[in-house]
Amino acid sequence: MLRSLLASLALALALIPSAARAQSASYGQYLVVLDDSGSMDASDPRRLAPLAALALAAALEDGDQVMLVGLNELASGAITSPRFVSPRELLPDRAQEGARAIAGDRVQRLEQHEGQTPCRAALEAARALLEPAASAGAPQTLLMLTDGACNGGAVEPAERWLGSLRAHREGRFRFVLLMRRGPERLDRTLESYGRHTGWEGDTRVAFDARSLLRAFADVLSFSRGLRYDEGGRVGLERTFAGARTVRVLAIRDQGDGAIALEQVDRDGHAVAIPGGATYREPTHDWSFRTTTVAPRDAPFAVRSATPGVDTLVIPVYGRLRVEAVVAPCEQERPSFDAEIAVRAGQPACAFARLVGDTGQTIVPARSFDFGIELCETSECASRSEGGGPSPMQPGGDGVFHAQLGAEVARGRHERTFRARGGALAAPVIATRGFAAMSFGVQRVTRDERAVSSIDLGEIPRAVSEDLSLRYEGTFPAGTRARVRCEIEGAEALASCVECALPEGDAVSLQDAFTVHATVRARAFCPRASEGDAAPRPIRMRLVVEPEASDQVGAHSLPIDATLRYAAMTSLALELTAGETIEREVRVPGPVAESAVDAHVEGAGDDLEVSAGARTDPREAVAITPHAQLVAGEDRAVAITLRASAADCCGAGTRDTTLVLVADDRSELRVPLRVEVHAPPFWTCPGKQIAMAFAALLALAFLIWLVHGFVSPARFDPGALLLSASSHDELLSMREGDDGWRLLRRFAEAKRGFRRPAAVWLGGPRAPLPSLKRQPADGRIEAQPGGGASLVVTGPGVERWNDAESRYVELERGTHPVPSRVRIRRGEELFLEFRR
Repeated sequence: MLRSLLASLALALALIPSAARAQSASYGQYLVVLDDSGSMDASDPRRLAPLAALALAAALEDGDQVMLVGLNELASGAITSPRFVSPRELLPDRAQEGARAIAGDRVQRLEQHEGQTPCRAALEAARALLEPAASAGAPQTLLMLTDGACNGGAVEPAERWLGSLRAHREGRFRFVLLMRRGPERLDRTLESYGRHTGWEGDTRVAFDARSLLRAFADVLSFSRGLRYDEGGRVGLERTFAGARTVRVLAIRDQGDGAIALEQVDRDGHAVAIPGGATYREPTHDWSFRTTTVAPRDAPFAVRSATPGVDTLVIPVYGRLRVEAVVAPCEQERPSFDAEIAVRAGQPACAFARLVGDTGQTIVPARSFDFGIELCETSECASRSEGGGPSPMQPGGDGVFHAQLGAEVARGRHERTFRARGGALAAPVIATRGFAAMSFGVQRVTRDERAVSSIDLGEIPRAVSEDLSLRYEGTFPAGTRARVRCEIEGAEALASCVECALPEGDAVSLQDAFTVHATVRARAFCPRASEGDAAPRPIRMRLVVEPEASDQVGAHSLPIDATLRYAAMTSLALELTAGETIEREVRVPGPVAESAVDAHVEGAGDDLEVSAGARTDPREAVAITPHAQLVAGEDRAVAITLRASAADCCGAGTRDTTLVLVADDRSELRVPLRVEVHAPPFWTCPGKQIAMAFAALLALAFLIWLVHGFVSPARFDPGALLLSASSHDELLSMREGDDGWRLLRRFAEAKRGFRRPAAVWLGGPRAPLPSLKRQPADGRIEAQPGGGASLVVTGPGVERWNDAESRYVELERGTHPVPSRVRIRRGEELFLEFRR
């Protein structure tokens, strides 16, 4: 039942652009005013007007703006400011599959009917809402739906009311009045609002679901410009080439549960379509579902296995435009964004195509039907008036072509191209200029094939792209030219490509001269690695510009390429203070082998982070910050990060940067976040306390050690040890005699570690061989201050006693030693110690 009215709805939606368009936040603003007077209870008992309005909103893109309001609600002054919202706000979670009930204050207010039909007050309020929103620059459409004649005073004349709207003055406002078909008198003044904005459709409409939806579709068609051609139904499969996306709308007059949708090929192979909520109005039992699919290379259709469901397939092309160019006929695929000079006096050909927001060619056999005409004048007058349109021939790739004539006169010319017919509700027109020159480049060949542009495909590559181009044409004698390679686009992206002329930039213009150029992408391109690292198109131009000649124009050859680098994602390391970790990460790398320096900036004094490549995968430690690297199939390289945090490194997050610098001086800066956790007690301050305590112990030990060497007493340097075989000989001994010895000559008498200097009177430490045979039962020991004492530990040590004039055996113990002492050991060994 709803099939025909759904087809009309698609007519309006085919050109609505995707919300993903970065350059346009909103393509269209729609103010839908629904009659909410008391008489609507009888006119629309199942509330099909809100169904049509919500179905309209469901088929719009997120970038559009819509405002649904009741006529009495608007006239009462309850709404004082614009409330245009995205369709996703009217229908929340519409991208998520499943059944949902339609709810919300807005829908409930639209279903409430009371009061009369005060059109004049509603229009005054509508003007107050539209004017502030007009500054967005989007086309505006006001749709007013009533079930009878207006009351509450006559409306303003169309010229006065429309003239007060900025959008109307700028040619982007449309007004449509829809009135229930019946005996009620039509307000001709109000109807003229629509006629003044170009509306030519029927104002009267039946209040059933089919008629209402068809009427709403006519309104959207009026504001957009396509006629729905049933494309996307079974039997009318399409690829929808050139569309940004394809929206699917399914409506069910009654029934509950989710609406099932599937995508089917011409061979009958079907795949379920995911996504898209099914919204149901539980009180009046109608529902609808909307979702999206992508254009495909193979034709397809959409159908539903749910009973009682009609579907529409609505391609979203955006703003349609004609791209056209005049070029020499031998050029197979001319560029549409650069003017191409043609040879005067020789035939030239015109090429044209229709494109939408994506810039891809819309192919009539795969998208929708249309034709393109070529006109000699911008008015495209009828053929009987001269300069009328002539049809261009379509090519299999969607590019139309036509020959301009036997020859083109020298000078500037213009041609107008007009796409019309088929599913186009309004013509799409473009005018292009071109120059016919006697001198100039007529043909450029590469590998013996004529080219008007060059597509290098994806770069960077393992090797640079070397271009050898042969230029043919006619030139004045002795003319020279400068050759330059220009890179278009933002500096951040243009800096990623190098276009060099190895043989210099000066050439002599003569038929069949050659230009060599080398194109290479740099090792790193931060702009192309941002975000999802989607391939980014870039354009270069090889320009040959003659010097000091007004007879030859400059020639520009477009060179297109697509930059594809690996995605640059933020890196993260996590470690605990006092810890050293190592982690391998993958970052965008050079596709062609290149020397790369890697380092990390911004780590801080208590955190050391280094980066490099592992020179040998078998080595667990060896990494070098300077290495020859080449990316793998994922266009990324492995970099090893090593982080070492000091024991008492402060806890927290450090925002550092991994910096990669290639030998072509391109640089990539990858954000690196290092998270440092607080150390356990035994790492900090426990380890520091232990180290301080150990240092104190070491210092104490050192003091004890030094004290042990320097504190023991020693003998005076002049101390003597005399030895003789008798007492008399000892008394008569003089310096120089054999038994006269300085004590410092004996190593046995020197002080040791924590041991004072001593002369042992026996044992192995005795200084004289004759003493070594004596028992170690006595010694003369140095005392602090230069003194000495005689320590006796056994019998047999005798000391000369002047009072008794004989040697007397000493008792065990310590005996003070005056300036000298005489001692006898045995019967034949007499000693004298002098200090």
